[in-house]
Amino acid sequence: MLAAVALSRTRLGRTALSRIGLVGGALLGAAFASLAIVLRVTEGTSAPLEGLVGLGAASITLVAAAPTTIAAASDRTAEDREAGIEALAATHGVHAQSLHVVRWIASMVQIARAIALPLVGLALVTVALSSSGSMAMRRIVFALGLFAFSAIAGATLGTIATFAARMGGRRGRVLLAAIVIVPWMLAELAGRGSYSIPGALSALLSLLVDAGRGGAGA
Repeated sequence: MLAAVALSRTRLGRTALSRIGLVGGALLGAAFASLAIVLRVTEGTSAPLEGLVGLGAASITLVAAAPTTIAAASDRTAEDREAGIEALAATHGVHAQSLHVVRWIASMVQIARAIALPLVGLALVTVALSSSGSMAMRRIVFALGLFAFSAIAGATLGTIATFAARMGGRRGRVLLAAIVIVPWMLAELAGRGSYSIPGALSALLSLLVDAGRGGAGA
């Protein structure tokens, strides 16, 4: 099963959209990491690096997660069948029904990975730039919180994308938009953005960032 998950995640990661998410997130993470270094050099130990991470967190998450989630909502059942993956899995004792679970886990892992690599990487840069052990420890806790957020976002978006792919087939991405984007727009118009999936994730991220800023200090 683990080998099947790894294969499925690799196939998803090789799609053009997944690569866009990984590259886009990495570029944004690198840009904000460079800004953190410049800020630390110019302003010294008082540099508000937690605020910089907070500034970049939402955009990194969006750029990294959105393309990967859309990729995961494609008709992967049909794609695996056409590529002979189902037949290959059957020879290793993995039945077609089990592949639905494999794709679900692979989607969650790939989306979480796309978010975590640049986001946690940026947070760890601030750890390296800490001026004291206590500051470094607080920033490590902040990085762990961002890792937990990445896992939650990956699990949420991966589950929705897999559901949309399985129920919608070739129209999986359309169904994904109906589940995620339309309610999000309506919730924003009603002033209740946190009642949507993107809004709820954004609210969770804001709580983590606020907590990180609250613990900032020399």
